[in-house]
Amino acid sequence: MPLQISHPNTPLHLYRHLLREATYLPPLCRPWITYRIQARFRDCRHQEHPKPYIKDAHHHLRYLRSANTGHVQRMLRLCYLAMGRAGKRRRLLGAAELASLPPSSSAELDERTKVVAGKRRGPDWLDNWSVEKVQAIAFSQSGKQGKSLPYQMRKSVDPLRVLPKENCFGRPLSEKLARNKLKKHWVSVLQQLLPPLPRGEWDQLGAMTRGEADAQHYELPMRRSVAQSPSIGSDTIRPAWIGFVTKSVRSMERRNSRKMKSLSGGEDEDPRGHGRPIGVRVLGRRRLRRSIYGRLWEASPIMDKNPRSGKWSVTWGDNEKIISRPGKKDLQFFQGVDKAGIPIRSAS
Repeated sequence: MPLQISHPNTPLHLYRHLLREATYLPPLCRPWITYRIQARFRDCRHQEHPKPYIKDAHHHLRYLRSANTGHVQRMLRLCYLAMGRAGKRRRLLGAAELASLPPSSSAELDERTKVVAGKRRGPDWLDNWSVEKVQAIAFSQSGKQGKSLPYQMRKSVDPLRVLPKENCFGRPLSEKLARNKLKKHWVSVLQQLLPPLPRGEWDQLGAMTRGEADAQHYELPMRRSVAQSPSIGSDTIRPAWIGFVTKSVRSMERRNSRKMKSLSGGEDEDPRGHGRPIGVRVLGRRRLRRSIYGRLWEASPIMDKNPRSGKWSVTWGDNEKIISRPGKKDLQFFQGVDKAGIPIRSAS
């Protein structure tokens, strides 16, 4: 259970609580989460109406405490945010890795200018994206629908099959309408797309999934003890029965339910209470590799260009589960069969 830390009353106190909780995260997501906390505090510091932002910060503080307690799904979500599988970094990676390359020569620049001029339109946002890269990774992602990905790609990706060529009157679409429908189609694809990772991050994540990385990537910091102020006396402590008088029993017991216990940090006074929280596990080396790093690597692709054909190939992380070999006592059940489980026939 998270330690019972005093409730932050001021925005600065809340900001310090968020930074403190970020120090207990795994090394994989700790830098990005800390950076986002600092950036959001600077952006919202001088807002005219800060109450909605303070409310969201309290929600994120409970979320961080629940993840540090051992809630696997919430910790996985934080790793998705840090590795660009969701959130702001996903949009940044998409804009950086899937952008169209600048022209390498003046002849190529002239050719692009002629193409834009020949279409009788000005350049738009779709010209800044490499449609070949987006289409290649979207086709590859649509073939992995059975896997547990944070986003599921639509089945029809090719715009030639999706977009109509004629309007309801049987006439060809105008140039502007066809372009708008094409942009709308790629917007729906980009909303579900998982952008590729840089080669260095992808290799490092693969090493962490296979257990080949340094030990520091699997160690979680120990939670420090809470400092107690000696000036707080017993007279300032609010009696527990006041809440049951002013609120309903249902609202008072909600924080102790198995679903909310990791968020509220409540503990059962009776040892025969509701039980341990739902979804909370001990995040050791093995569970980090299999439940978090493995699923994260399966949702992370890289892209390489074939120098001969010029086409893009997509490679996804493959978390192969290694089956342990049977012991000596269990080998007797495998006598007389081959590796496929088919009985071996004698030569006679």
